[in-house]
Amino acid sequence: MKRFYILLTLLILSALIGVIYFDLLNITPKPMNFLYNSNGDIMKSSPFAPSFKALFGVDAGSKNMLFEVLSGYRITLLIIIVISSLSVLCSVVIGTYLAFNRKTTSIYSVFSNALFYIPQSILAYILLQPLLYETIDGFTTTMQFRMTYNIIILTILMIPTTTMLIKESTQHILNQDYIEAAYTISPNDKHIFIKQVLPNIQTQYLIIFLRICFQTLLVMTHLAFFKIFFGGTKVCYGPACEIIERPSINDLSSLLGFHSNELTTNWWTFYAPLVGILYIFIIINLMSQELKRSILKY
Repeated sequence: MKRFYILLTLLILSALIGVIYFDLLNITPKPMNFLYNSNGDIMKSSPFAPSFKALFGVDAGSKNMLFEVLSGYRITLLIIIVISSLSVLCSVVIGTYLAFNRKTTSIYSVFSNALFYIPQSILAYILLQPLLYETIDGFTTTMQFRMTYNIIILTILMIPTTTMLIKESTQHILNQDYIEAAYTISPNDKHIFIKQVLPNIQTQYLIIFLRICFQTLLVMTHLAFFKIFFGGTKVCYGPACEIIERPSINDLSSLLGFHSNELTTNWWTFYAPLVGILYIFIIINLMSQELKRSILKY
């Protein structure tokens, strides 16, 4: 488990740096409008590619992409943790009930299996687009409402998958011989769950939580490519608009989707948030593998 805690530290550290820099110290990075040479002469105006002065480059809005990624990282991590936590909490209740009441499982399975044939990203787009994409008359809801709605919809979409994973893990434990013996002593399902199932399934809960974190970020990234950004997509209507669609919140997925049109021109503005997203994906995957190894040892 030592590796797991090292990976957890690496996952949280970047977010912690962002929280200290942007929230506690309340520092606003200065725009980098120009790139100067050693003599102080202007070499170029923004945007410009990665250099020693701006490791991740600078976008067309004169924003240092390193600070953009650092700021977006803490927001992204918070969002996926909140959605995954809510999903797992709801699914523990439903999944445990289904595992102990197998007659009900078949009814739920018909519903959940039907959803597996429809990509979560498509369902999320259908449910979120009407509220999150700004119309020509502007938003009709507040930012707080759109964020809450966004979280609720993504949580609901994650519940069927999470529930089935928890149900299967619980049933695997219930099929063990020692559970049969426990039922002869105390035939109470609540007692069996608390005393026998829960101590043996906690690590599995954590693995499922990490998997849902991965899945949530993946869906958010897919939505961002469709220009459905977390918290709402600000849209400029009219011939004078240089930028048509802009995110309300600069989380990593929104930054990636926002800069996706610049992939062939200012490529660094796209790859900078992509590095942050891949970093989260890799760390979460490695953490999950470490937890699975710890289960196999015992």
